[in-house]
Amino acid sequence: MSAQVEVWRVTTPEGTFETDLETLKQWIAEGCVLSTDKVSKGSLNWIEAGRVPLLRSAFNGPIASNDVATVTAEPPTPAWPPVARGEEVFSASMPDFPPPISDFQPPGSYHHPIATPAVCQNHPNADPHYVCRACEGQFCKACPRFVRDIPICPACGDLCRLFQEQRSKVARQEVQGSGFGFEDLSRALRYPLQHKIALVSGALIYGLLMLAGFRGAIIAYVIMFGCISHVISQVAWGRLHRSFLPDFSSFSLWDDFAVPLGLGIGITIVTWGPVIVLFLALLFGVFSVAGRSPSLVSAGPDAQSSTLGEEDLSVLMDPEADPKKLEEANKKLNETRPGSVISREAERSQREQSDPSAGLKMLLPYLGAGIAIVLLFLAGLAWGIFYYPMALTVAGYTQSFGSVINPLVGLDTIRRMRGNYFKAFGMVLVLQIAGFVVSVIVAIVTSPLALPFFGNLPARFIDGSVTFYFNLVVACLLGLALYKSADQLGISVE
Repeated sequence: MSAQVEVWRVTTPEGTFETDLETLKQWIAEGCVLSTDKVSKGSLNWIEAGRVPLLRSAFNGPIASNDVATVTAEPPTPAWPPVARGEEVFSASMPDFPPPISDFQPPGSYHHPIATPAVCQNHPNADPHYVCRACEGQFCKACPRFVRDIPICPACGDLCRLFQEQRSKVARQEVQGSGFGFEDLSRALRYPLQHKIALVSGALIYGLLMLAGFRGAIIAYVIMFGCISHVISQVAWGRLHRSFLPDFSSFSLWDDFAVPLGLGIGITIVTWGPVIVLFLALLFGVFSVAGRSPSLVSAGPDAQSSTLGEEDLSVLMDPEADPKKLEEANKKLNETRPGSVISREAERSQREQSDPSAGLKMLLPYLGAGIAIVLLFLAGLAWGIFYYPMALTVAGYTQSFGSVINPLVGLDTIRRMRGNYFKAFGMVLVLQIAGFVVSVIVAIVTSPLALPFFGNLPARFIDGSVTFYFNLVVACLLGLALYKSADQLGISVE
């Protein structure tokens, strides 16, 4: 079945004509239809041609090929193309009632940027306050008609919305649909600077707490994770201009302290847990080997056979003992003397040196275990580096300890985000390297300021402030990666 052609009507001083959209645009391009002429689509109200969004491209320049819809049905032939201008004639069948909302443009289908310049189309000197969701006309406060405080478009009769809200919505839609890339890295670098007072205050508090010992570092750690999770959550929902500081007006020990601390512990477990377990296993293994008696480790079969027992001691103490048993007991007694032990160890060492494969046989078990430990350590280190940004993302978005320590949640999120996560991971890695370089430079520059027993306090304070800033940038970057992947993740952004 062929598609139905949309019939447009145009009224000029020469008469009223019916045509299709393509021919109407051609008439506009030839100057036969002016922006002040009235047009109507189907049975909709008559409005000026210059106010119709579909005709703006024809008035602004030549018709682009992609502006014309391809149809399969033969368009209606116009009765007469206008070629001259005379008195204005209107159709007797002009409708005088507001059209149904869905006849001109489906409600909620407003996806185009608001036209510029931002002025009221009826009063060019007034700023727009409303925008029609159908014809996209911009109007000041005095233009729309109001029905029970609901603004109605004076041109097409559809509902109007607030201009600033629509402009913000369009801007967010443009950001979300632009794809994830280096522009988002630049946006993340600027994000903390949008709230300068909050940035200075937060960096000052974090830097001072880092100087207050272990307890201060724990509090600073909690504040940092609270800010990171808050930023990721806000940016992922499209709230790109909210402050990165949580609302502490209603402080809750559980929400503002226990939850960030638990999330931080969960992130440490799921990222660096394998490396920590391997280190502890290796540490306890070394202690167990070191705790063995050197005599048992080095003693061979000959040494164990020459050890004096209770029976040998009783024979030595018995004056009437069997001469043969007494001779064997005296032999064992002589072998326990230092000179005999040294001589026996020298003979064993000489035998090992004469056998080239003896040392290799002793080394192989330890060498194999060492290679396995090194490979496991490198695998755990690679996992921690790769998964750390996703652990932060899951913690910020879900606020759930169970989701954080479950790597399947993060791996499924990586699968859904596809290339966006790998881009974000590369950018986060670059930011961490940059933060490390800055910390090294600060430590070198401030090294003359180091104090005995206190260390380099200025370097620690500046390093804490720099760490605070870079963590906010990382959090914003991860939130933007989620925001750009909202369709794949099922996130309902604002």
